Amino acid sequence: MAEHLSDEEQLESFKRWWKENGIFTIVAVVLVAGGYFGWEFWIDHRQEQAESASVLYQNMMVSADVEYGDQLSSEQQTSISQLANKLRAEHTGSQYARYGALLLAKLAVEKNDLDTAAEQLQWAADGAEEGLALIAQLRLARVEAARGNLDLAISMLNVEAKTLASAYAETQGDLYLIKGDKKAAYESYQLALQTVSSADSRSRSILELKLNQVVPNSETAVKQPEISEEGA
Repeated sequence: MAEHLSDEEQLESFKRWWKENGIFTIVAVVLVAGGYFGWEFWIDHRQEQAESASVLYQNMMVSADVEYGDQLSSEQQTSISQLANKLRAEHTGSQYARYGALLLAKLAVEKNDLDTAAEQLQWAADGAEEGLALIAQLRLARVEAARGNLDLAISMLNVEAKTLASAYAETQGDLYLIKGDKKAAYESYQLALQTVSSADSRSRSILELKLNQVVPNSETAVKQPEISEEGA
């Protein structure tokens, strides 16, 4: 028996293999190549979309730039609305679009258009990353309270707010105080004081003042720093 197949035998063997496997080989190569180039196209597309959203957001921030104490002009407000709506329409999955919605909600609140503010904040909260979603929900709760939906607003704050725990608890205290429930307000302010950053002396002072407004008779009021006559 020959140690190696003849050229004719090798050719016949290849023909049989190709007949049995050739089409699958071609399909596999096409799928792999198509998948690779498709993935590259998708990555490039996402990069382009992110850059486009970033440019729109930067333009919106430029439009919103005013000196401290000044108000936005009607032209600025129109420009901001157009850019924010474009972000939402063309980059709906982008966090930039959520930031745009927060800004539109702020402008709506300033115009006392609470329905629009609530819609923008709800949309932002639904699709935002966790930290931004917590900010949007906190603002939405305040808007709902302003709309007269106190119970709804309070219930919206019953979540694990992590780094915003103190702000959530303080807002709950404010809402309970509006309802006339001083006991619940006291408990919320206590929680806010316990979770506020030790470095945030301004917030601590405000919380202590609020807490002393609702402290039960059986409790000892939070001691405020004494002010000397010289410093008065």
